[in-house]
Amino acid sequence: MPDQTTKNNSTLRRFIDIFLSPQLEFRVRLFNVLAMAGTVVPFFIGASRLITGQNILVTLIDWGSAALAFGLMYYAARTQKYMRCYFITIFVIFLGLFPYLYFIMGGYRGGVMAFFLFSIVFTAFMLEKKTAYLAVSLELFVYSVCMVASFIYPGLVTGFSDESGVFIHNLVTFLASAASLAIISLVHFRLYNEQQRKLDDQNALLAQSNKMKTEFLSNASHEMRTPLTVISVNVQTVMDILDDMGNSVNDPETNELLQTAQNEIMRLSRMVGGMLTLASMSENTERRELNLSWLLENGVETLRLNLSRRGNVIETDIERALTVFGNADLLTQALTNILQNAGANTENGTIRVSAKRGRGEITITIRDTGSGIPPEILPHVFERGVSTGGTGFGLYLCKTVIESHGGNVWIESGPGEGTAVYYTLPAYEGQFGGEKG
Repeated sequence: MPDQTTKNNSTLRRFIDIFLSPQLEFRVRLFNVLAMAGTVVPFFIGASRLITGQNILVTLIDWGSAALAFGLMYYAARTQKYMRCYFITIFVIFLGLFPYLYFIMGGYRGGVMAFFLFSIVFTAFMLEKKTAYLAVSLELFVYSVCMVASFIYPGLVTGFSDESGVFIHNLVTFLASAASLAIISLVHFRLYNEQQRKLDDQNALLAQSNKMKTEFLSNASHEMRTPLTVISVNVQTVMDILDDMGNSVNDPETNELLQTAQNEIMRLSRMVGGMLTLASMSENTERRELNLSWLLENGVETLRLNLSRRGNVIETDIERALTVFGNADLLTQALTNILQNAGANTENGTIRVSAKRGRGEITITIRDTGSGIPPEILPHVFERGVSTGGTGFGLYLCKTVIESHGGNVWIESGPGEGTAVYYTLPAYEGQFGGEKG
């Protein structure tokens, strides 16, 4: 006896592994549950008809439907062609068999309309997007035509011999369909909750991993800044000492080497700053309603002196009362990086910042008359590490910041034709519930 029990348990576990394994896709497991219901329900309905002495043909149809449902479930598990089985179920059973049963089982006085409801729920669960809408609409149309036809032409309907047949048929059909839908719904939410728990666990692991990465990046950047500052100060001190000692020891080649070293130190320092900004973006997620007009004007004024040192004229054309929902520090950093790029590549030219509101979004343009970007680099300027002489972090950070705010950024440029950087941000209209800043 224990051996028989063990064998039965092994068979059950194998059945569960094949048709209800957690490794299966959510929709596949749900299809198998629905197919099981489609096997069990018609089988017992057919058995009840046989016991109550109803038409043997209808009983055979019920059992044939049960066999088809089980066969489709088994075929799908063997071949993995689930979508084909979905459509066979919909067109053969739901749109073929059920309307036929409707007319030979009492029409709208019978219980087949419960099957109609069952089929619509199945279709909505199994398909998605436009396919689901089209299939459900087709079923509703066919079932409505069946009901209207049975009302206008009652001779198309095969009725019951007595009222007890109507009662038994409706009771059995109602209980079977209601129980199936209840079980399907319970299983559906159980499977959904299982997947949600797995997703939550994965998100927690990802968040922990991201936090560790951010902490490492931030700590490494902070540790690098101090020695870089010391080296930079020492190199500058040596350059000043050599300059004070006059021409007797002031070797142009030595000065050039020291200046190159200083430039590389400063470039590395800016790269470290970029790394710190990347790290802070993961932590600095606070957002609120912002006066973008003020933020842009203030950002330009802060950099105006620096941008003007190379003889550049700074112009602005910023609409009033532009409002966005975002992080002021990150948006200011993005603007600063773009303006610094413009200033570094423009001499005795014009840098113009404009901002205008369109349909639901604000477009910011920073245009310069500088040297432009070589065509071979232009498609890659937003990639990390790609640069025409800078650190390769600036535009990458801009793109990351702007896209994290729901915007887009792009560049138009050519050698000797200047550069125009465009980026958009969603206009704030109270939709995010932010606090007024």
